[in-house]
Amino acid sequence: MTRDHVDVAIVGGGPAGCAAGLSLRAHAPELTVALFEATAWESPRVGETLPPLARRLLEHLGVWDAFRGQGRHNIHREIHGTAAAWGAPEPQERPYLFATQGNGWHLDRAAFDALLAAEAERRGVTVLRQTRLRRAERTGTTWRLHPAKAAADAPRTARFLIDATGSAAAFARRCGARFVATDQLTAFARLFQEGESTDPGTLVEAFAGGWWYTAGLPGGLRIAACLTDADLARPMELGDPAGWDRQLAATESIRRRLQGARPTTPVLVRATPSRRLDPVTEGGEGGWLAVGDAASLFDPLSSQGILKGLRSGIFASYAVGDLLAKGDPAGLTRYARSVEGEFESYSRVRARYYAEEQRWPESAFWRRRVGA
Repeated sequence: MTRDHVDVAIVGGGPAGCAAGLSLRAHAPELTVALFEATAWESPRVGETLPPLARRLLEHLGVWDAFRGQGRHNIHREIHGTAAAWGAPEPQERPYLFATQGNGWHLDRAAFDALLAAEAERRGVTVLRQTRLRRAERTGTTWRLHPAKAAADAPRTARFLIDATGSAAAFARRCGARFVATDQLTAFARLFQEGESTDPGTLVEAFAGGWWYTAGLPGGLRIAACLTDADLARPMELGDPAGWDRQLAATESIRRRLQGARPTTPVLVRATPSRRLDPVTEGGEGGWLAVGDAASLFDPLSSQGILKGLRSGIFASYAVGDLLAKGDPAGLTRYARSVEGEFESYSRVRARYYAEEQRWPESAFWRRRVGA
């Protein structure tokens, strides 16, 4: 990379962006890559589940040993499936929504993302921490990049841009892409403080208006969230702590699991609809491509968000690498088809899973999903 130019600019340092950078350096090492991340991964992030299949991707990226090293220091916690009161009032142990073998992990997301970025940097990606990309403008076959603050090592131009900005898909949407959503699912979550003996397993409980889940996180923390459609949440007053507590009191298994835990945050609201971006990539040189949650967003029930991000980052690297190193644009079309096909497959599995819950046939939440 020269001081002012880079082949590929990646915006966003989450799992998808870091995987794209790591895989680009392996697939097309002659290309220069810079990754813009607005933070230094210094603040806690809501933990997420990494399913067993992720091991293959971490091995492929060459970071499995580093990840295991974090596990030996109890940064991440092993889990073995999910207990769910789904279709029946009492929780039953069940595998992941996308059935896999072996254990998964509840992650310290900040530590996990920082690890991936450090490994990418070690392999030659220029990682620009605390550097927000305020604006990017296309001029022919080049992107002009405008960081929010001056950075001596930040490139000013790039041949291609990868949007890894998460569910915002900030740059892709500025280029005219739009979301195609199938629901309005929204999570209303709070973090709790527990002792170090917190059970890391995930517990899910369905109710007439949606479903709850809770899981133990590293550092004696626990997350609990109520998920329902945005319009159904308003009469439940889930955005208000008092309303949230009232809905929690009506649960059985979740309420018992939270006994003795102390809330440490207000209600955190996050849109989690099932949706995909259309289009997910555009153009040749001077083009762009979206990865991870910017490309498609899955229901949290699937526990597939990080896995999907890693996978899409890898597939994106093949497409972008072939375009810039070999002049072959066919990979961009293949990538777009893979994202669409993955979303269709996920939607079928999700529909079957929701159809297992038949206790509230008159509920708007469940009726919408059975109809789908």
